[in-house]
Amino acid sequence: MEELLASIARGLDGADHDTVARIPVNTLPNFIVIGAAKSATTTLTRVLGRHPDIFMAKPKEPKFFGRRYDKGWNWYAKLFEDGSQARLRGEGSTMYSSTLPSFEHTAALMQTYLPATKIIYMTRHPLDRLVSQWRHIKGKHPATREFYQLLETSRLQHFLIGCSLYYQRISSFRRYFPDEQILCLTFEDLLTSPQHTLQTVLDFLAIPGEAGQLLNDGTHLPLVNEAGQQGRRYVDKPEWPWLMKWRVARRLKADTRKFLGYIDKPADYWKL
Repeated sequence: MEELLASIARGLDGADHDTVARIPVNTLPNFIVIGAAKSATTTLTRVLGRHPDIFMAKPKEPKFFGRRYDKGWNWYAKLFEDGSQARLRGEGSTMYSSTLPSFEHTAALMQTYLPATKIIYMTRHPLDRLVSQWRHIKGKHPATREFYQLLETSRLQHFLIGCSLYYQRISSFRRYFPDEQILCLTFEDLLTSPQHTLQTVLDFLAIPGEAGQLLNDGTHLPLVNEAGQQGRRYVDKPEWPWLMKWRVARRLKADTRKFLGYIDKPADYWKL
């Protein structure tokens, strides 16, 4: 961890500019999906990867601007080498918009070395997203506290509730990137209006093409299993204890109202 933090500190001071300058620009991303976790980011990146002019990095979540920054820029650039002929190259790491300490400087690192990069932020009903992320964590780590114990565990509640504070999270990127380079979408719009939502993405990325060509039969999103994949065991959807739900919703309401205003959605778009 000390080596990672030292690497990030050097990066923030601009120590990697010479290294980045030697990397061909066509092996670096020009857009990044930053989260939020469990908001259909996998679906979005998979669909965008169908576009003939878009290359999506593999693995889908490099987590470079944080937990893996000490691997170095040459390691990161290699993830995009196969897309060197593509007009656009992207990646999607949901931890970039998390509250984890190792990703505290993500936005600053991105802006320091990739200032023209466009940012896409997928969101979802804050309570639904929180539940889905708990299921994901529980599936990977069975010793995780039960859902009804969420507020008894400071670290878990800080992480899960924090990742649903969308206005707070996107504000950390707005300090470094202009709004013209940021696109916020919702899970609900992607599911109910996939063609329109994807066309919005293509227009934002300034790349030609009809969104319908990226969908199954021109209308349907590909199926992505939400829980029980990638080595995780399946975890049933938990019930909300009414008092816990009220307390969590109270912590989310003000932030949610600001975020919905920022993305021009009505205040009751997500009911808390």
